[in-house]
Amino acid sequence: MKDLIKDILIDQQDRLKENIRTRSLMLDMTVPKVQTIVGPRRAGKSSLLRLAISGLIDQGTLWDRICYVPLEDERLRADDFDPDIILQAFRELYPHRTGLKDVYFFLDEIQYLNHWEYFVNRIYEQVSRHLVITGSNSRTLHTEVASVLRGRGLAVELLPLSFTEYLAFRDIPFRTSGAGRRAVVLAAFRDYLVQGGFPEVVLSHEHARRSMLQEYFNTMLYRDILDRYQPASYRYLRYVLHRIAANTGKTLALNKIYNELKSQGYKVSKDKLYEMADLAEAIYLFKRISRYDPSPVRRENSDKKAYFIDNGLLNAVTAGFSSNFGALLENMVFWQLYRIYGNIHTDTIFYYKDASGECDFVLQLPDDSALPIQVCWSLRDQDTREREIRGLLRACNAVNSRTGIIITAEETGQEVRYGVTIDIRTAWEWGGGMVEEFEVG
Repeated sequence: MKDLIKDILIDQQDRLKENIRTRSLMLDMTVPKVQTIVGPRRAGKSSLLRLAISGLIDQGTLWDRICYVPLEDERLRADDFDPDIILQAFRELYPHRTGLKDVYFFLDEIQYLNHWEYFVNRIYEQVSRHLVITGSNSRTLHTEVASVLRGRGLAVELLPLSFTEYLAFRDIPFRTSGAGRRAVVLAAFRDYLVQGGFPEVVLSHEHARRSMLQEYFNTMLYRDILDRYQPASYRYLRYVLHRIAANTGKTLALNKIYNELKSQGYKVSKDKLYEMADLAEAIYLFKRISRYDPSPVRRENSDKKAYFIDNGLLNAVTAGFSSNFGALLENMVFWQLYRIYGNIHTDTIFYYKDASGECDFVLQLPDDSALPIQVCWSLRDQDTREREIRGLLRACNAVNSRTGIIITAEETGQEVRYGVTIDIRTAWEWGGGMVEEFEVG
């Protein structure tokens, strides 16, 4: 095993030569914390590590100060091994080194390493403060790093590409002036809305994208849930995840899914079903949000809405969404809101609903004010326009906001209703670079 790890350490030097696209998120290697990169599979966590290593190499750092181990390598998973073998292999590979204090450690997909949390803590305490780990399970990494490192860890979330990054990956400049340039950006936005933002998929041939995304889903299912937690039935779990995907943007009724499973003869407890849903959320298949309420207890106990991690993945695993542009737009807007305002530590995005109206999102801003946001593909139909504005005004009244936002596919404008200023903005301009954070007031 030690010789194998040496081979892998050397192999990574050649892999660094591969062309890697930059992301909006970059690692700061001067941070004296255990940086924990979490996010869905294939979102680019390994590439982010290689970008950080490339930056170190460009600054003059030699390979005898870089220890990068991709722990998902199937050769390392064949047998259990003592994590200390990694340190032993690195020392033997570079015997001239008298210590490892200035070595940068990169441990990719750390969940495959037995007792990794104690190993990581030992490296930080006794070996080096330059440590980055990645994983695909937010709950495992976030809670275990927090409990073992006690404030010495820093969680970093990496999601599929934003629309800004998508344009950069496709070498399309973001321009709104000029009919031809604007048309190119709009066409790219339509593509992004349907195919999503997994980096490898974006750069692949159109005919291969769907099968690639289906393989991503199967890998998440098998490796991140079935291999690690071994639920009694693979078929019921697959059914549950497909049902959650089909309910993207709607209230997630797990109790209804439980009754459906029972009627089909599956023997699964309600507790197990809820546990599997929690696991699927932890590996970033979807994110649930609560109904807005001033009471934290009532928020927590409210019905939840679920948003699937990526529109392309959503289209690949369930039918009926590829032409439902309104639902895809809402899903895309949620994840852009999450990139800007959300994080692994807290909930900042809610939905609003009462007996008279509904609003897609209520955003809790850093100054503790709340901003209602409605998403609608088109407001051209007058009945649709009035319904969307009515729900937005109800939410504005509930959170005491004098501003509301409606995000559409192509329409812009502004109007005032009952003292509330309603800004209508296009998703492609907001998501593509003209606007990142909302300015309120």
